Amino acid sequence: MVGLRQLTTLVCGTAIASQAIAAEHPRAAWPNGPFVTSGRWIADAGGSNVTYVGVNWPGHGETMVPEGLQHQSIATIVGKIKSLGMNVIRLTYAIEMIDQVEDNGGDDISIQTAFVDALGKEKGSAVYDEVIANNPSFDSTTTRLQVEITAFS
Repeated sequence: MVGLRQLTTLVCGTAIASQAIAAEHPRAAWPNGPFVTSGRWIADAGGSNVTYVGVNWPGHGETMVPEGLQHQSIATIVGKIKSLGMNVIRLTYAIEMIDQVEDNGGDDISIQTAFVDALGKEKGSAVYDEVIANNPSFDSTTTRLQVEITAFS
């Protein structure tokens, strides 16, 4: 069952991940909050400007799972983003996914079901198997929201 707490974790995960990534690539003390705005600038508690440097990690429009997991693990993808000096990851997800969870009484579907529904039985099963091979902590019960949350754990 996906509740408000999990959804909040997902949404707040971007901020948490950005702090963790930036901690490994300090340009100044991070996060040295709270942040404040001054005109067009974001400043930390010491008055230094904060610059977000990040990337989008898109979610597949139909499976609603972050793209690329059939090719590499979450850890590898995040590691590559960190190695570029990024301090923010914007993990996108479809609002439609949240609507589907709500329409399903608060229960999300498994990634296995998502791949089969979006790509058909043969292709969906093949891609699912590749995702599991690269991300062995996932299984047939792992949901789409659990994958999103795992990306920031």
